[in-house]
Parts: sequence; C-alpha cells; structure tokens
Amino acid sequence: MAAHQRIANRERVPRNFRDRSNPLEDLSASDIFARYRFHPDTIMDLLRQLPDLSTHTKRNLPIPPLLQLLVTLRFLGTGATHILVGDDVKISRSTAGRCIRQVSALIANLAPNYISFPRGDQARQVMLEFAHIAGFPKVLGCVDGTHV
Repeated sequence: MAAHQRIANRERVPRNFRDRSNPLEDLSASDIFARYRFHPDTIMDLLRQLPDLSTHTKRNLPIPPLLQLLVTLRFLGTGATHILVGDDVKISRSTAGRCIRQVSALIANLAPNYISFPRGDQARQVMLEFAHIAGFPKVLGCVDGTHV
C-alpha cells in the first residue's frame, strides 16, 4: 500500500519529443552538398533505391529512413565519429552506429549496379593506359585518388 502511495505522489515528468525535421528542407543545396557530399536529388534517388529502412520499435519515435541515410552519408563523407554525427540530428551515439551499419550494408548491396571492373582484354588495355598516362603499372582504375 505504501509503495502505491509513493507512485501516486510522484510528479509526472514531461515527455521530451525530439525534433525530427528534414535537413533537406532546412538547408540550401550547397549546404547539403557540403555536409553530405551529395546533391539533394541524388540523396532522394538513393533513398528510393534502398529497401524499406523503417524500423519497428516498441518506442514511440523511430528514426525516419531519410535521417538514417543522412547520418550514414555524413559519417562516410566526413569521417566524423558516431557521437558527432548523431549530435547533428539529435540521436545517441549507439543509434547513429546502428543506422550507419545497417544503411552502409544496404548501400554496398547496390554496388554491382554502379561499379564494374574491366575484365580480360579490356583490363589489359586499361592497365596499359594507366602505365602510359601516369607511369603506374598494373592499375585497373582509381577512386578519389586511390589506385585499384
């Protein structure tokens, strides 16, 4: 009985609803590109290509799919830590890590649609061209200055 009275006498703690605004609506196109390394149209196109990112949770406010993607792109584009990326959209470090892990895996599954390595005679031709242009032998290509 005493425990019931203690519970009844407690003050209610007001609920804190986090702002889940859409950064794509709040920022200019150049600011979006500076933060996420993609243009807004490209971000939305990528979001459409990913499977459903909606999470079913027993809590009230799941992270919207767009914010999950933006957290991942910010992390990949800047190399910032999970806590810094999470602070940008008001989510915890562990939640940011889960978003990054899940969305990165889904983006990697899209790689065969966009990345193809030359094979056979085409591979030999590309290696010869790289050797001729830059003096690098046995290079099939480069991505952002990194030789493959």
